[in-house]
Amino acid sequence: MPESAINDASGDPAGKQVTVKTPKVATRALWIMGISIILVLYVHTSLAPALTQMADYFDKDYATISWVLTAYLVSGAAVTIVIGRLADTYGPKKMLLLVFVCYTVGTILAGFATEFYTLIVFRIIQGVAVALVPVSVRIARDLFPPEKFPFAQGVILSMYQGGSAIGLVLGAAVVYFGGWQMVFFSAIPFSLLLLFLLWKFIPKISTAPLEGKGNDSAPKRHGKVIDIPGVITMVLTTSTFMLCFTFLGKGSEGFGLFLTFLIIGVVSMLAFFFIEKRSESPLINLKLAFHRIIRLGNISYLMLGIVQYIIFSTIPTLGQTPEPYGLGMNTLQVGLLQLPQALVFVALGPVAGILAVKYGSSKFIVPGSIIMCIGIVALLAFHSTSGQVASVLILFAVGGAFVTLSANIIIFFTPPGSTGVVSATYSTMRIIGGAIGPVIAGMFLALFTSEVQTPEGVTSLVPNAMAFNGILLFGAIISLSLVALMFIMKRRALKMGMPSNK
Repeated sequence: MPESAINDASGDPAGKQVTVKTPKVATRALWIMGISIILVLYVHTSLAPALTQMADYFDKDYATISWVLTAYLVSGAAVTIVIGRLADTYGPKKMLLLVFVCYTVGTILAGFATEFYTLIVFRIIQGVAVALVPVSVRIARDLFPPEKFPFAQGVILSMYQGGSAIGLVLGAAVVYFGGWQMVFFSAIPFSLLLLFLLWKFIPKISTAPLEGKGNDSAPKRHGKVIDIPGVITMVLTTSTFMLCFTFLGKGSEGFGLFLTFLIIGVVSMLAFFFIEKRSESPLINLKLAFHRIIRLGNISYLMLGIVQYIIFSTIPTLGQTPEPYGLGMNTLQVGLLQLPQALVFVALGPVAGILAVKYGSSKFIVPGSIIMCIGIVALLAFHSTSGQVASVLILFAVGGAFVTLSANIIIFFTPPGSTGVVSATYSTMRIIGGAIGPVIAGMFLALFTSEVQTPEGVTSLVPNAMAFNGILLFGAIISLSLVALMFIMKRRALKMGMPSNK
C-alpha cells in the first residue's frame, strides 16, 4: 500500500496528539452497538451449558446437539466478510439493521422450536449477527475522530469478549432456573428494544467508491458492483473450512467428512483467489489482504480465537468434572466461577481503549500477550481449586483485553473505504479460531479419561488430569506464538511509518 494511503488512514500523519471532542452521536451509537454485541454473544455462549438439557429435550446425542453452536458459527463465518464488503458498498447502517433483524427473528422463533432441525435453521439465521462486530467497527470509524477511534474499537472488541464471558456466567443461571428456552426468551425484549435504538440513533453513513484491483495504475470501476462469483466462492470457502474443523473433532467417524470438506475448501479457496485476481470489482482487494500488517493481524486473530475458545470450552468441563480430576461443580457454580473474568472483560475494554488513545495501541499489545501467556501457564500449574481458577482467569482476561488493541494497528493501515471488509476478515479469522479451539480441547478430553464412581455407585469415564494439563499446555504454546506475533507486528508497524502514539 502506498505511504500516502497509510497516512490518510491515520488521520494524523505527523503522529501528533490532537485534542478533539467526540460528537455525542458517536458516543451514543457506540454504546448502543456495544450492548447489541453483548446481547448477541450472551445468547450464543449461554447455550453451551444448556447442551445437556437440549440433548434430553430433542433426544439427540451430544455430537449431534453440538450443532446448535456449530450451525451458528458456520453461518457467521460464511457471511461476515460478504456483509463487511456490502457495508463498505451500500452503507453500514443498512447492513447493521439487516443483520440485527435476522438476529431478532431467529431469536424470537428459536425458543418455540419443538423439532431439532427447525432450531438449527433458526440458529443459522441468528448466525448472520456475527457480522455485527465488523459493521460496528465500520460505523465507529466514520463517526469518531481518528484520534478517538482506538477507544471506540477497544469498546466494540471488549464487548465481544465480555458478551462471551457473560453468557457463560449469566447463561448458566438462566439455564439452571429457566431451561434452555429461557435463553432465547430472555433476549427477545432486549433484542426488540435494541433494534429500535439502532434504527433511531445510528446515523446514515456515506460510502466510499469501490476500489479496483489494488493497482494504482489500473482503471477502477466506481459504483455499487457486487462480485457474485467472489461471494459464492468466499461463502463456500469459509463454510467448508469451518465444517472441516468441526468434523475433525468427531474422531474416526468424522474423518471422511473432514477430508471431503478440506478438499472442497482448498479447491474453493483457489477458485476464489483466481476469480478475485481477475475481477474489476473484487470482493476483497488481494493486495490489501496480503499487506504485511493486515496479513499478520489476521493470523494473530486466528491464534487469539484458538486460545480464547480453548479456555472458554475447557473451564466449564473442568468445573463439572467430578473430583479428583475436576472441581465437581454444578452448572450454576461453574457460571459463578467465570464471573470475575466476565467483569474484567467488560470493564477493562473501555479502559484499554482510553489508554490506546493516550499512549498508542502499539505500547500495549506485547505486554497484553505476555500477561495472557502468563495467565494460561499459571492455569496449567494451578487449577485444583475454584479460587485458583477464578483468580488466574482474571490474568487471562486482562491480557486478552490488551491483545485486541492489535486491531487498531490493522485499521491504521486500512483505507477508510475498506474498513468493513478488513475488520470482517480478522473477525472471521477469530471465528475460525473459535471453531478450532474447542476441537483441540475435545480431542484431549476424549483421549485421556479415567473411571470415577458417583455417590450413587455408578461408574463413568471422565477427563483426567492428563487431559486438562494437555489442553492448557497446548494453549500456553499457542499463546507464546501470539507473543511473538505481537512483537513482530509492533516492530513492523513502527518501521512502516506508524507513529508510536497510535
